[in-house]
Amino acid sequence: MKKIILTLIAVAATAVAASAQVGDVWAGAQMNYGSKNSMVGLGAQVQVEVVNKLRVAPEFIYYFKNDGLKDYNVNLNLHYLINSGVEGFYIYPIAGFTYARFSEDMPYGGVNNTNRFGANIGCGAEYRISSSPLSFFTEERVQILKDWTQSVTSMGIKYKF
Repeated sequence: MKKIILTLIAVAATAVAASAQVGDVWAGAQMNYGSKNSMVGLGAQVQVEVVNKLRVAPEFIYYFKNDGLKDYNVNLNLHYLINSGVEGFYIYPIAGFTYARFSEDMPYGGVNNTNRFGANIGCGAEYRISSSPLSFFTEERVQILKDWTQSVTSMGIKYKF
């Protein structure tokens, strides 16, 4: 378990380090809503352009406890930017992998932990504020996991380095 998380963090760090020679790097914070148990969460995302218009986006989301259940996700997604024709406004498909850990309080004490690997598929949109390193973004995706497929909605702000 710890090895998996450390591996995902190492992949994200490698992508960020490689980006110094490749393209733009963005970092942001977001609010999230997971539909399965109506869970609200906070997340952080780094977006690294690896080739023209294609970026890698490692992400961490923590969902707050709801009805005895809490969750966190580690995601590694790809985005392909498409210019909408409106200055500063882009749309992008999302495809990637997810790791989720669910912790559920048991009725007679103790905690039941469940780990799942799965896939993400969806779309996003961002608006880059002209002459500013700030952008607003929103994403909608389906997180496909065994016994836990859900829709995830994200809205956030990011900064270009």
